[in-house]
Amino acid sequence: MKKIFTIILSIIIFLTTVGVAYSQTQPASPSAGEEAFKDKVASAAAQYYSNNDKAVSGFITDISGNTITINTSNDQKYEIKLDDILTKYYRVVGNGRKEIKLSDLKKGDYAIAAGVINDKSVSANFIYIDEAFLVRIGKVSQVNSDNYTLTVVTTDKDTYTLNIETTTKQQIINIKTLEVEKAGFSKIKVGDTIHFVAKQSGQETNNTYSALKILILPQEYFMQ
Repeated sequence: MKKIFTIILSIIIFLTTVGVAYSQTQPASPSAGEEAFKDKVASAAAQYYSNNDKAVSGFITDISGNTITINTSNDQKYEIKLDDILTKYYRVVGNGRKEIKLSDLKKGDYAIAAGVINDKSVSANFIYIDEAFLVRIGKVSQVNSDNYTLTVVTTDKDTYTLNIETTTKQQIINIKTLEVEKAGFSKIKVGDTIHFVAKQSGQETNNTYSALKILILPQEYFMQ
C-alpha cells in the first residue's frame, strides 16, 4: 500500500500544472428609481447565464472581422462571435492573466471562449489565450535509438509518437527506493509505463509530439 501511495504521489506531482485564475467584477449599483426593474432583469439574466454560459476551447483557424473560428480537440468547429464592447480578451500568464486586444489574437493560438453557446456558435463574453498540453499515460511499444523517439500506446488504445528532445525533462521511479530520479533515453525499455506531457500546437500530424517531460515507471515494478 505504501508503495502504491508513493507512486501515485509521484505521478500527481509530475502532472501538476498551473491553474488559470479567473477574477470577477461587480457592476455598479443602480439608482433607487431603477432598482426594482433592474433587480428583475438581473435575476432573469443570472438564471439565463447559469444555464447557458459555458466555454469551449481549441485552436484558432480563422479570424474574420468580429468572428473567429476554433477547432476543438475532437475536431468540432465553433464560430465565436465577438462584441466590440462586451467581449474581453486575456492572455494567461502564470497564475494570472493579462488583458490584451482582439488584434493580438492570431491563427494557431489556443483559445478558450466563454459565453452563451447555441449549437456550434458562441457569443463570447471572454476569450482566454493559453497554451495547450497533451497529458497521457501509456506503455512503450517501440524505442528508436537512432532518432530518439518512442511509440506509446495508451489505455484507450491510442498510439502516440514522442520525440525526446534535449530539452525534454526525463525522470524515472527507482523501484527499490520509490524515489523519482533523473533519467536518460537509454533507461527507457519496451514495456515500461510512461506518463508524458507534450505541448500542442494544432499542427501535429500522425499523433507525433515533442515531449516536454516524461516519467518512467519500469516494467520490473509490476513483477515484484
